[in-house]
Amino acid sequence: MGIIPAWGNPVLRGDLRARSGSRKIWIFQAAYLGVLGALVLLGLPPELGRFSASSETSLYVAVVWVQVALVTYGASACLVQEIAVEGEKGPVDLVYAPFSPGTIVVGKSLASLLTIIFWLLLGAPLLALTIAVRQVPLVALLPVAALIAAVAWGIAQVGLLYSVLFEAEFSRVLMHWGTLIAVFVITALLPSPYQSLNPIIAATAAAHGMLPGAPAAYALLGIACALWAHRHLGRLTAG
Repeated sequence: MGIIPAWGNPVLRGDLRARSGSRKIWIFQAAYLGVLGALVLLGLPPELGRFSASSETSLYVAVVWVQVALVTYGASACLVQEIAVEGEKGPVDLVYAPFSPGTIVVGKSLASLLTIIFWLLLGAPLLALTIAVRQVPLVALLPVAALIAAVAWGIAQVGLLYSVLFEAEFSRVLMHWGTLIAVFVITALLPSPYQSLNPIIAATAAAHGMLPGAPAAYALLGIACALWAHRHLGRLTAG
């Protein structure tokens, strides 16, 4: 498919460089940390020198809920170009540059995954604080991180596909928000066995140390969307 090795991928390097210097990304990150920080501060025990003796995890679960929602939105909004990152070109624009469809899809996908990991690391200190306050085992971070990364990356890949299929910005944004509503709201109304696909329900399970099937489902969704985007870009190149 003409894919350049990951770290030599010019699309990956270009997107990471653009995002690191983007004012819009910095504003989003400040808002992300601000919301998480406010939630943590509001949930701290009255005496800051005394950790909660109870095993209640409500604050920790609430922080995880907010984190999965914000990281998923941010990652997908960047790829669908709802958040127009300065200097970052869309996949259709890149197809007319000397890059193969494989290079474009791999570069965009890896840039999204690395951005998600960076945002998780940004929020990690606040999440660790809630763990300490609520006396939640540190090992509970592993399923939470896996869930958030898989959900955010999977939905971001849907955004990548929309940016390839729909030329009009309005159509992309409309489809993006329709997807977010379907993922975060409609899935909660499904029959019980399928409700674990809801990121909020899955995050609750992950926060209690369980790893539901949602990460695998969203990872497969992301791979399928990446393959579809690659195929469509190939048709544009051939045409």
